[in-house]
This record gives sequence, C-alpha cells and structure tokens, in this order.
Amino acid sequence: MAFMDKPIAARAMYDYIKKLRKNNNRVGSIPRSISIDYNNICNFKCEFCYELTDLKYNKLRLDFETIARVADEAYELGIFEIVLQGGELLVDLDALHQLIKALKPERFRVILVTNGYLLTEEVAVGLEKIGLDCVGISVSGMDVEEHDRSRRMKGSHKKVFEALENAKKAGLTTWIQPIFGHHNSKSEDFFELLDFAKEKGYGIYFFLAMPYGVWKDNYLDAEDIRIFKQIRKEYGAFYDTWDFYDNKKERISGCWAMNRIFITPKGDVLPCPFINIKVGNVKEQSLKEIFDYGFSIKHFSEYKPICIAAQDRQFRAKYLQGSSSMFHPPEAKDVFSEDDFV
Repeated sequence: MAFMDKPIAARAMYDYIKKLRKNNNRVGSIPRSISIDYNNICNFKCEFCYELTDLKYNKLRLDFETIARVADEAYELGIFEIVLQGGELLVDLDALHQLIKALKPERFRVILVTNGYLLTEEVAVGLEKIGLDCVGISVSGMDVEEHDRSRRMKGSHKKVFEALENAKKAGLTTWIQPIFGHHNSKSEDFFELLDFAKEKGYGIYFFLAMPYGVWKDNYLDAEDIRIFKQIRKEYGAFYDTWDFYDNKKERISGCWAMNRIFITPKGDVLPCPFINIKVGNVKEQSLKEIFDYGFSIKHFSEYKPICIAAQDRQFRAKYLQGSSSMFHPPEAKDVFSEDDFV
C-alpha cells in the first residue's frame, strides 16, 4: 500500500517532522517508531546473527491482543511507523497477516524486515493488499558464494534479487539493507551492490556492524566515516542517525535509541535492538510509562550525533558488557547509576 494513501499515517509523519524541526532538527525525546520482534523462528542461520545461541526461545511470540493494544497506544503517542521483524516472519505467513491486521495498519507506515527467501510475487501482493508499505531485504554484496556462505543457505543470494523485484512489482517501497563497517568500507563488491540498487531504483538503508561477535572491535575510523558520508550523498542512502528529511543529505538528527524502541517476543522493551538493556515490558506497563522512563536516562534523551551502540566505545565498555541476548536483558536500574538519570 502506498504510504501517502494512508492519510492518518501521513499526518502523523508530518506532525513528527514539525516536532523535529521545532527541536533544532534533533530527535530529542520524540517517539518515532516501534520495532516488534514477533518471534525468532528463522529459515537461515546467519553467522552474524546475535540470537543464534538462544534457539530454545524461537517459538516464543507476542500475543495479538498485546500487539493490538501496543499499536493503539503507539497511535495515541503520535508514532507513525511500525517495523516488523524476527527471525523471519515469512516462515509463518498466516501469523504475519494476523500481525499486520492487529496493528490497524491504516494508522502507520508498516515495514517488514526480511531475508527475502520466501517473498514470492504472490506473497508480496497479498501483504501489500492488507497494509504493508515497505520491505527491507538483507544483502551484503554481489558475491553469490559469500552471501550464501554467511547466511548458510544455498541459493539465498538469487532469492534476494527475485524478492526485490517481487516487492517492487507489488507496489511496495523496496530497499536493500546492507551492513556497513570497517570490514567492507572499501570493498569493491559492496560498492557494486550500491551501484546495482541505484540503477534499479531500490532504496538503501544501512545497518552498522556492531563491534562484537564476528565483528568484534570493528569500529569505524575517520576514513570509514568520510566514506559513509560520501555514500549518503552519492546514493541517497539512509541510516538511523541521519535526518531523513534533509534534501542536502548533511544533517544529523541523532541516535534513535528510545526514539524507536524494540519489543522482544517476551514483551521486554529495549532502547534499540543493539542496546540490550531492559527499560520496561509492554505486558506490565503502558508505552507512555516506558518512554517516560527510558527518556529519563540521560544517554537516551541527550543528543548523540553517533550510534551509541556501534560507535561509542565508552558507552559500550561501561554499559554493554552483560548478556547480548534479547531474552536475558539486564534491567536499566541495575545498569545505570543515579548520575545517569535526568
């Protein structure tokens, strides 16, 4: 569904932009969106997956009643965007349809993050009809063998490019979601992917490589950052800290930690998927209570021009040394001291 055909959601987005401009183009304490990790069942075993060691929780899922209530509360808070992810939600297509309908999708920009393997043209058309707006598909480059190896799924690279075309034909906003880091900032294969996306008219939405697991200590250096800024301008790419509504592709609106919260299958709320600190639970508290508490933590309410999970070494060293599993997040009250609160 074209987002601009959703007047309620479009109005909420315009209101958000007004708040952003009023706040000197900084995200501040303005709720923007929520990411819902419905469950972690997946058809891949990617080497960089941060939940691969906790497979026993894969069948855990949020109930639709809770999801519907959370969506109602999100709408009341002015949130205009909901991101659906797993796991791989296309593994259970019926459940995904129920999930989208539970949101009352006419009120939101609804985004699906997927590996693309199961996104046939028929599936894409069906999802568009019930209210899905956008699809982001994970892909690292044009190297077929490397993609299939890292995903541990033969034929997965070919399926990505079929899925991109299927989504586009169905009328869905379609983007690739590559990972950018020190490991590939000068990679010829990586830039071939960006050129391909630009030529085909696909959007480009980045994740940063998190400096743990297979990318341990993979921090961006000054040259990487220069390249990243150049990519933003040359390819019209998007990344969370960038101001999406700046036509010059220069402004930094700030880290989205708490502006886009992450809800786990247990209902726990994290400031973002890569900050494994619990700030609440949607089964026990309202979204407003959770946002208010999260923004009372200075690190999430003060302006940060960088992604604190990927780039802030001091923050990682001091606060992110516990479990990296979303199913075992430490409580914020146990991680932060009184001095960390407003």
